[in-house]
Amino acid sequence: MNTDKALPGEVEKRFLRRHWKMVIVLAVLFSGAAIGALLVLLWFVATAQATGLVPLVLGQWSIGAVITFILHLIFWELVLVGSWVILVVAVIFVKWYRGLPAEERAGWHRRGKREGSDAFGFLVGLTWLIVVWFDGRWNLSFETWTFNDWVYSFLAAVFWDLLIFGVPIALYFIWWIRGETKKNPESADKL
Repeated sequence: MNTDKALPGEVEKRFLRRHWKMVIVLAVLFSGAAIGALLVLLWFVATAQATGLVPLVLGQWSIGAVITFILHLIFWELVLVGSWVILVVAVIFVKWYRGLPAEERAGWHRRGKREGSDAFGFLVGLTWLIVVWFDGRWNLSFETWTFNDWVYSFLAAVFWDLLIFGVPIALYFIWWIRGETKKNPESADKL
């Protein structure tokens, strides 16, 4: 609950007005990191094709090639960009944060709560990779896949996630509702 008299958007605006120099420093660091990450991506794409890490023709890529490419790219991004960005941002942020007055620090902890995420989409994506692995399509090039293969493997992933997580959640929900109706018998009449 916001105890400040100003509207929630006004509190953030006031905070940003007071600390505009830090916002500019972080924007410059973010821009530098984004440019560095883009350059590493371009370098790695050219290198991965030249060394034969991935096929040159997109139709010959497989799930295994995509995962290998992504894992190697994450490694090089962390080594060449993430290592210095994390260190610089941490040092600047800690130094700036220690200089904040106590009431602003308390306000800082109340902000930043994220509501919701796409955990189900991420879970379906991981399950899809497992389904592709068990179907034996992991190292098959994408040009051998039919549209039906894509759709059925995706539906199988959704089905497995609903079966593994949906059934226990539904059972818990039913158990919870039954417990609530036992506590409040008059609420059962309203249903």
